[in-house]
This record gives sequence, structure tokens and C-alpha cells, in this order.
Amino acid sequence: MKRMALLLALIYFVSLASVPAGASDITPKIFGDANMDGGIDEQDVEFAQGIIDGTNEATLLSDANQDGLIDEGDIAQIELIISGEEGEITLIDMADRVVTVPRPVERVVSTSLPVTRIIVALDGCDRLKGSEIDSSGTGDWAGASCVGELQFACGGAITGVTDVGWGGSKVETIAELEPDVVFVSSGTDADALQEKIGAPVVVSMPSQTMDDTMMDWWAGQIRCTGVVLGRDAEAEDLISFMEEKLALVTDISFQIDDSEKPRVYFASRAGSHINDIIQTTGYYDPIDLAGGINVAKEDAISTSEFTISPEQIVVWDPDIILLKCHKNNPPSETQYTIEMALSDQLFKEGGVNAALSGAVYYCMATCRYYPIERYIPETMYLAKIFHPEEFADLDLEKEGNEILNKFFHEDGLYTWLADDKGYIRDLIVDPVEVGNW
Repeated sequence: MKRMALLLALIYFVSLASVPAGASDITPKIFGDANMDGGIDEQDVEFAQGIIDGTNEATLLSDANQDGLIDEGDIAQIELIISGEEGEITLIDMADRVVTVPRPVERVVSTSLPVTRIIVALDGCDRLKGSEIDSSGTGDWAGASCVGELQFACGGAITGVTDVGWGGSKVETIAELEPDVVFVSSGTDADALQEKIGAPVVVSMPSQTMDDTMMDWWAGQIRCTGVVLGRDAEAEDLISFMEEKLALVTDISFQIDDSEKPRVYFASRAGSHINDIIQTTGYYDPIDLAGGINVAKEDAISTSEFTISPEQIVVWDPDIILLKCHKNNPPSETQYTIEMALSDQLFKEGGVNAALSGAVYYCMATCRYYPIERYIPETMYLAKIFHPEEFADLDLEKEGNEILNKFFHEDGLYTWLADDKGYIRDLIVDPVEVGNW
């Protein structure tokens, strides 16, 4: 009976692994969740006993102790997990890899800045020993344009974290840090890194599909990271907090008729190169959540950015143009500016509404993927541009400070960010003047 149960479990695993992950599948899977309901509790003990007795069929996660059998040892492991006394857990990470991590996890390395942000948010500053910091190779948090407010996290303690290089390129440094676990992004060869450093490597960043909202995607990362760190409750609290803050916008914006929503063109690389007005994406949630219509969405075939012609912007005729600008305002000479868009002869002659009305704005947008702590403040910022009257009572600075405090455990970070960026402060000071599309 045990052999049959194990065989069924293996068959189930193979069949599941062949199915592409989708929005409904962005959740960590822990061995011990015998009944596959997303949690581990006494019901899993009962279900596992049913497998042993032959009344239940084996599932993907039945073999809690990963010994190749489903027996009393699995029940013992499930009970240890429930009580918090387990010496290790085995999970399927976001790349469908089976990884066993120790308990407790005390030394952590992150080779991905987005994952670092989540570790810090889950009160992991004391455990974070190494991290990717920036792409310049200087290892300077303050000088990294995509880090910004992160340099102040946990009282500035994060500045003492060792730089492990772009994407974890400093493999010897990672090994010297003797981590209990290493977090990587989906594009990393996790198996090769794990073999080199001799420590478990977890892919906590799921692949992204057109069916996933950014909130789905973030929730998957947060839950996976929380499970590995043993911060499950904190992870759920963070997700609930994000959903509640996001609802301050969506409870209003989702009631606005499409005919009342501005058509928005998002130049997703304007903050990086002077000619990048023609780089865009149809997949940027804050536009939709804030009550706008992304004009590039219908032409997008994936979540990736794509290049268009300047003439296509004329065809789309957006009401608003957003320029990615993750650095200071005014931008440096290497970046596409608001002034460039307003003076563009093609836009003027083509009658592009955004250029003619002056409705061209900077936004933080993408920066080393999507900075999780900026996701909701960015949505609020855009909501106040798109619909200034509907969101007149939304206190962007107050909400921004609360959100960044939740992630980085420091007060006043959005106030600092608003002053650092300049254009955010402009909107806070005079939202009516800014929202003129």
C-alpha cells in the first residue's frame, strides 16, 4: 500500500510539473501539506493517516520528510511543522525545484534586489548577510539609483550588508558568508549556484504571465520568502496591508467608467536613455489600478517591454504621457525629459493630446524590476494625476510614509523620496495644477 501511495504521488508530481504556472499557481508548496489546501495543520495529519490506511490517495506534498515513503514518519514531521519545532522543511520553489532548507534560518544571502526588499520588509535585516546592491559594482547603497530609500532601512543597518555582485556574480563571496539559504531570481541557474556554494538556493521570484496582476506576483514572492524565513504570519500581514492600501485607490477607480479614464502612454525607459521615448510596455498595473487606460496594452504579447515607432504614439494619441524617471528632477542630460516631449515637432504636428495640453509627467515606474515598496505609492500618485477631483482627499505623503515604514521600518521615507525626486513634491504641493489633462 505504501509503495502504491508513493507511486501515485510521483505520478501526480510529474503531471503537475508539466503544467505552466499561472496566476492561480503563484504559491509556495511545502511538503507536509498533505491535503493540498495551502496550509499545514491537524487536517494534514488526518489526511496523511488516511493515505497510510488506504482511504485517501497520495498527493504531491504527502511525503513530508522526503524519505520516499508515506508512513508514520511523515505524520511526525507534519506535527513538528505545526508546533514550529521542525529541524528543516522541504518545499517546491517558484522554479518548481525541490529544496530543503534548515530551521531556523539565521544567515541569508539575496542575489536579487527585489527579493532583498521583501526580506527587509519581513524583518530580516538581522539575518541578511549579503545582497546584490546595484549594477555599478561600487557596493554603495546610497549611490545606487534603484535603491534610494532602501539605504535607510532598519536604521541604516542594511549599509553593512556585503555586496555579492550583480545577480550574485561574486560566488566566492557568497560561499564565504556561509549562508543558511540563498535567494535568487527566476533567471538564475539555481542548481549550479547551489552546487558551487553548498547551501540551499531558493528561487522566490515566480515567472510572470499576462494573466497575473502585479499583486498576485508580489504575493507569491512574499509568501515564498516568508515560508523560507519562518515568517509566514508576517508575510500574510504584509500582503493584507498591501491589499488594504491598494483598495484606497481601487475602491474608487474601479467605479469610474472607461469613457472617463485618460488614455496613457508609458515610456518605460525614458529615465535611462535620451532616445527611449519609443520603449514601452502594455503591462504596468499602476496605470490600470489608478483609473487609466494603457494604450500599448492591446499590442503587448508578453509582460516584456517592446519598441515602437514615434509615429505609433501619434496614432495612439494619448491624453497623458508618463516618463520613467527614477533619478532626480530635473533628470540628467542623458534622459528623455518632459520638455523634449512638449517640444517634439512630430507630436505637435500630429496633434498628440498629451503634448498639446502639457499632460506629460515623470513617474518612478520600473527600476530593477518593480520596486515593491513603490508599487502602491506609485498607484496613488498616478490616481491623483488621472483623477484629481476623485482623489483630492487622498493624502499621498501620509500614505506613502506609512507604506514605506511598513517595508523598511523607518519613518519619513516617502517625505525624503518626494523631496529627492522633486516631481513628487510638485504634485503634493499643487495637485490641481498637475492634474490638468
